[in-house]
Amino acid sequence: MKQFTVYITTGLISMALFASCTKDFLDKKPVSDALPEKMKSAEALLQGAYDNLYDEYYTSDFVVNGDVMSDNCYAGGDNAANFSIDKYTVNSANGNLKRDWNYLYTDIKNCNLVLSFVPTMKDPKLTDERMQQILGEASFLRAWHYFNLIRTWKEVPVVMSLPTDVTGMFSSKKSAGEVYAFIIKDLEFALSRVRATVPDKGQVSKGCVNALLAKVYAQQPTPDWNKVVTYCDAVTALGYDLVPDFASLFQVSGKNSIESIWETQNDGVIHQNWLTGMTTPWMWGNWKKFHIPAHALVNAWDAEGDAIRKNASIQYVTTPWTDDYWPQPVPVINKYPDGDGKSDTYRLRYADILLLKAEALTALNKLDNSVNGAQYYINKIRNRAKLGNTPANTQAALQLAVEKERQLELAFEGHRMYDLIRTNRAVAVMNAVKDGNGNLLNYNVTADKLYFPISQDEIDNNPNINK
Repeated sequence: MKQFTVYITTGLISMALFASCTKDFLDKKPVSDALPEKMKSAEALLQGAYDNLYDEYYTSDFVVNGDVMSDNCYAGGDNAANFSIDKYTVNSANGNLKRDWNYLYTDIKNCNLVLSFVPTMKDPKLTDERMQQILGEASFLRAWHYFNLIRTWKEVPVVMSLPTDVTGMFSSKKSAGEVYAFIIKDLEFALSRVRATVPDKGQVSKGCVNALLAKVYAQQPTPDWNKVVTYCDAVTALGYDLVPDFASLFQVSGKNSIESIWETQNDGVIHQNWLTGMTTPWMWGNWKKFHIPAHALVNAWDAEGDAIRKNASIQYVTTPWTDDYWPQPVPVINKYPDGDGKSDTYRLRYADILLLKAEALTALNKLDNSVNGAQYYINKIRNRAKLGNTPANTQAALQLAVEKERQLELAFEGHRMYDLIRTNRAVAVMNAVKDGNGNLLNYNVTADKLYFPISQDEIDNNPNINK
C-alpha cells in the first residue's frame, strides 16, 4: 500500500504547482517559467500524466463501475460505498463518487499541464518531432479520462486548459454530445501525432487512438456505426491479432502481446497490481476480497460450455471468511493471478475491438460469416475459446450474441456496465438478475440510476456546476 501514499503526495504537489502556475498566468510570465527547475522537462511532465493511471480510480474503481455495477460482480469486501453502487442505492454523499471525480479531474489537469507548458518549454533535449508526439499522447490521455467521466456521469464540465483566473476554475456541465465532440477533437489531434509503434504497450500509440475512437463513436448518444467499423479496421491494419491461448493473456509471461493495444505496466515494486491483492487470495492476506464474481456471470459461462474463459477468469478457493452470496468454495477473480502484483491491467485489447466491430456490423445489418459480416468476428472470438460458431443469424439474435460474447470475454476488465448502457439493455438485464437460489435480487433499476449523481461536495464547491 506504500505506493498509494506516494500518489497522494504527488497529487498534493501537483495541486500546489497548479496554484503556482495560475498565479504566474495572472502575472503574464512565460508559461515555462511557472515550472520549478526540476520539472522543466517535457518527458517528466508527460510521465506525470501517465502516472495517473496508477491512481485509485484506475487501479480499482474502474472494476467497481464497470463490473460490480453490472451483473458480473458483487461488491464483496467491506466498503459501504461499493455496496451502494452494487445495490443501486447510491446518492450524492457516496465517497466513491467524490473520489473518482477528483481523481479524473486531477488526471485531466495533469494533461492540461503538458498541453499548456510543453509548446513553450525551453527543453534542449526536446525535438519538434518529439514535442508533437508528447502533445498527441497528452491529448489522448485527456480524451481517455473524459471518456470515463461521461460514461459514468451523464453530464460533466469540460476543462480545456489551465484556468487563467478564479472564475475559470468553476465550470458548468456540458451535455453528453458536447463532451463526446470534445473527446473526438482531442483524439483526432492525437492521431496525426502519436507513434505507430512504442517501446511498450503502456505508452500511447496509433492503435490506442484508433481503438478509442471506435469506442467513442459507439458509446456516444447517437452511435456512428460506419465510423466504428472504419476505426476498428484501422486498428487491424496496424497488425494486432488474437493470441492463440486466451489464458496466456493474463500471465506475466503474456504481457505486451500482439493482442494488447494498451495495458498499464506493473512491476510488483513501484507499481503493484492492486487487483491482485484486492480480489485474489494471492496477495495481502486472506481478508474478505472485493469484486466477487456473480452467479449470473458464472451461469453464463456454464450455459455456453465455456470452460476456457471461465477457468482463466475465476478460481474457486476455500476462504476464512463467509461470503454473502456463495457457499464454500468461493469464486474469486483469476485474471490478475501473479502473487507479486506484476500482472498488467488491460485498458484496450484487440478482442474488444473485434467484438465492437461485430456490434457495428450487426447494427448496419451486415450479418453473415464473411469478413464483412458480424458472424465472422463473433466466431473468431468464440473459436479461440474452442467454441463452435454462433447459431445467431438474425439482427436481433446477433445483438444478443455480441452482448454475451463481450460479457464472457471481457469480464473484470471494466466493460460490462457500459456495454449494457450502450445497447439500452441495462434496466432489463439488471432487473432480471437472480441470486444462487433463483431469487430476484430486486435492484429496482430505472434509467436515471444508470449514471452517478454529482457529489454533493462538488455541488457545494462549484457554484456553476448546474448552470
